[in-house]
Amino acid sequence: MLLCFVISSSMMFNIGLSNVASAPSNAPESQSSYGHYLANCASKLDSICSKDIYFAVFFGNTTVIEDCCNELVYDVGKVCHDDMTKYVLTKTKFRSNNAQILKRSEKVWNDCVAIES
Repeated sequence: MLLCFVISSSMMFNIGLSNVASAPSNAPESQSSYGHYLANCASKLDSICSKDIYFAVFFGNTTVIEDCCNELVYDVGKVCHDDMTKYVLTKTKFRSNNAQILKRSEKVWNDCVAIES
């Protein structure tokens, strides 16, 4: 099942959730429940924000606007942001840039927290 990451408002992790290997070891018991958890996280972002955050984290070619930072910090939260990023990283396409993507993910989060403070 393609989770479409409920981000019809969510291109951010739509790409990453289809055809992914396995959930991280600290994930809830079943892949299905973990998928539902991630879909719930992603559903908290509108389509523009999910796209901006996705490209900022995985490609580093966009800046997250203030309204999207608000959604990320107050609606999604740090744990969901981190879990969605790690899950997308299980895709072969992104494995070679793992460290760089994790740094960008942390930077996006920190920049958004600074904006929202």
